[in-house]
Amino acid sequence: MTRKIFIVACEASADLHGAHLVSEIRKIIPDVTFCGVGGAKMQAAGVKIFDDMTTISALGLGDVLRNYFEYLEIFNNTIRHIQNEKPDALVVIDSPAFNLRLAKKVSGFVPVLYYISPQLWAWGKRRIHIIKKHVRELLVILPFEETFYDDEGINAKFVGHPLLDAIPELPETGSLRAGLGIPAGQKAIGLFSGSREKEVRRILPVMLKAAALLQKDIPGTSFFISRSSNVRPVVYEKILAEADLKPACPAVPFYELVKAMDFALITSGTATLEATLIGTPFFLLYKTGWSTYFLGKYLIKVPYLGLVNLLANDRVVPEFIQGNAHPETIAHEAKVFLQSPELQERMREEFRQVRGKLGEKGASAKAAKEICGFLSQKV
Repeated sequence: MTRKIFIVACEASADLHGAHLVSEIRKIIPDVTFCGVGGAKMQAAGVKIFDDMTTISALGLGDVLRNYFEYLEIFNNTIRHIQNEKPDALVVIDSPAFNLRLAKKVSGFVPVLYYISPQLWAWGKRRIHIIKKHVRELLVILPFEETFYDDEGINAKFVGHPLLDAIPELPETGSLRAGLGIPAGQKAIGLFSGSREKEVRRILPVMLKAAALLQKDIPGTSFFISRSSNVRPVVYEKILAEADLKPACPAVPFYELVKAMDFALITSGTATLEATLIGTPFFLLYKTGWSTYFLGKYLIKVPYLGLVNLLANDRVVPEFIQGNAHPETIAHEAKVFLQSPELQERMREEFRQVRGKLGEKGASAKAAKEICGFLSQKV
């Protein structure tokens, strides 16, 4: 009997993980069919896409409210498509604001499996009852999440972190630096300001001001920017035109640029964990709208914003958040850090320990095995 899976990925990162998951499921069940909500990567993997939310940029409460009616239309469409398609399972990826509401609406007629689970350990347990009632199994990507959910009586399986599969084998640092024209012995610092326009607008100017101060303190330092394909070039051009520092903007893959750097300033998000796994020391920066900041400060129940610090249970990476993201402070602490080989090696060693906590590669394959095992038991 041919199986059908409805899969929901609301953001670009979830679309990538969804595409990998689809590929791995097909290795186990070749004739399975897929449909759902996703982006270009899932569509290329053979998923029939009804709506694409990956192109809707929402950063903070204000953006969510502005896009509310578009989200609502997609949400209602998704319920209708699930009813019409009658899938054997619904697989939702991350995005709890959308996916937990969806699970509440449809779990009565389709079993829900959740990949990359809601971070209730950070936001509190107020929605734990929704998962208990409406989700059959959680496929979690952080080692402590399995215990967290097991303690709540929820079926959870740790499958490893998908970034371990996403980061390819990279060339040697020396060859990467040579390709970028970085002379031997010269410091190279990367500025990674995020993948959304509002992030870039808020955070890149702070990074550039801090970088300009660092250049005065450490002459000869090279600075590099990574441009996100999700951000219009004109956004970068306007910010750079107003900056005192003119960093290089090479057209090289993100991971290669990260590895070539001695140090980086990185906007909070997936890129911080990617830099951790690659082994490049960095400081974390974040700024958002004040309404979103105060709401998050009230709701978030963990001591750190950065995942590397949460996994290490320590302030491994300095965090400069909202009003504390002063260019002068960032530049001063970065100067101290860059002039101390001991501090740099200590951070790299902490990174290695965090990498060890994330398990082995093969998260998508393990998640696929769990999903296919569930389908094999379904009559």
